[in-house]
Amino acid sequence: MRSDRRDDELFDEVRLRRALRLEAAEMPPRIDLAAIAARVQAERAAFVAASLVSMLVAGLAATGLAGLIAAVLPTVAPALASDLFATAIQALAQMAIPASALLSLAAQPTVPIALIAALAVAIAYEYAQRRERVREVTS
Repeated sequence: MRSDRRDDELFDEVRLRRALRLEAAEMPPRIDLAAIAARVQAERAAFVAASLVSMLVAGLAATGLAGLIAAVLPTVAPALASDLFATAIQALAQMAIPASALLSLAAQPTVPIALIAALAVAIAYEYAQRRERVREVTS
């Protein structure tokens, strides 16, 4: 009998509605960091001390990393810039060589004529194929 009553309470319509959407009075409180810190400080002083120590260590590590970057960057930056410039020039040269070969090939009179002829044949073939498809659809 007791388990039946508990099941009825579990599937109570009001409880289900509240579980699916919280009403205004039942909304959880906002996260208030100052209140959390005050409560932790009042209850667990060791936790606050550990938090402050870890924050201090993290701050020192971040400051040390920023100092290291500031010290090393002027030394490393010119080398990185020159390597980047050399890589860019090499990539440009690799692209320019095939382009110049294609341009010199196009300077010959037979290549553009053959290219135009091949393009005209391809267009005519595609046009004929489309006309054939239109005839099949309409028939």
